[in-house]
Amino acid sequence: MTAVGYFTVVLLFALILYLWIANVYRFLTIEKAVATKTLIVEGWVEDYALKNALNYYRKNHFKHLIVTGIPLRQRHNFARFDNTAPLAASVLHSFGFKDTIFEASIPSNIYINRTYNTAVASRMIFEQHPRWPKSLMIYSVGVHSKRTKRMFDLAFGDAYRIGIVAGEDDTYDSKHFWRTSKGFRTVSNEFVAYLWVCFFFHPDYRQYRQNIFLGRYVDKLLSERKAIDKEYADSLRSPIDKIDLKHFTGLSYYPVDPAYRIKVAVSIDTSQQIFAMPTNTERKPEYRIYAHLNFKVRDTLCQLTAYQNMANLVRPEFSKLLFVPFRDLTSGKTTYAAGRYLDMPIPSSDSAYIDFNEAYNPYCAYSHRWSCPLVPFENYLDVAIFAGEKKN
Repeated sequence: MTAVGYFTVVLLFALILYLWIANVYRFLTIEKAVATKTLIVEGWVEDYALKNALNYYRKNHFKHLIVTGIPLRQRHNFARFDNTAPLAASVLHSFGFKDTIFEASIPSNIYINRTYNTAVASRMIFEQHPRWPKSLMIYSVGVHSKRTKRMFDLAFGDAYRIGIVAGEDDTYDSKHFWRTSKGFRTVSNEFVAYLWVCFFFHPDYRQYRQNIFLGRYVDKLLSERKAIDKEYADSLRSPIDKIDLKHFTGLSYYPVDPAYRIKVAVSIDTSQQIFAMPTNTERKPEYRIYAHLNFKVRDTLCQLTAYQNMANLVRPEFSKLLFVPFRDLTSGKTTYAAGRYLDMPIPSSDSAYIDFNEAYNPYCAYSHRWSCPLVPFENYLDVAIFAGEKKN
């Protein structure tokens, strides 16, 4: 190539770069107003942007406020929040907002396409409020706004009218974004990401919705397990003997498996007399048979009996629960030999769900000083339940 050719190529490249720099920020920063009473604020934005969003909410007399949320990946085990949605809601309340804030958060197992997932989570809130008008405004920041609008359009579909406002990004000079590393990286990354969304992103809304449900289910169980570990580590509340508590590092569980949340056919039967249930001690608490539960585990027909503790009838926090002790083929191998327990709400129909992921050991698995009901023979399952608490 001749010198003239090289010069022409360089000049052409410089012209393209100039045109891109001159127009890309305006291209990626969009605003479109629609008449609505619902404002959705992207919960990842910084505090100054949340304050600006709150002012925008008040100025335009919105009635419903939704904040989106993505998982916090850094040091969340040491922080009060593990998602930006409750964190942003807390900040907004500190700014004086008094009404309900709906949180469109996504679970911790979602790592990619987070903006689209938050859009799906936002639509799920609309589905829970069918009387809300099918319109919304989104409060985003700077060059993220165009991709956000695109993601919400994909998630909500044509039935919804969607507007957006792009708040100012104070972390760099938007008019001269190329002068700082933060500005250039932010704008160029959003430009590439938006092009990718336009040409290659074709999501299945139903699948993303299902993934959010499953992820939230897993997060809920893991959070409950974390709370139990905290309680059991407390010498004032722990069922574990103090001498053994010195070595306690947490309970052992099977991984959460949604397949073990099983629908059961419920047959109510309260005709039998109250009886004294045997325990590992001389204590014999009074129970009655309340229902029989029929279900399948991996094509194996199973039945469990659910019992009602008569002493719990005067205890409001327990009076609506049934007691379901069981043994299975893991008992004495990977789980406590004497069996495990489940609690379930009293069914309101002829079907319900039991969740073996919530199976827990009786206190006597940790110390001989406890008195625990023995599992009746009728609740011996001829199948392995690889879910819930394991032996420790």
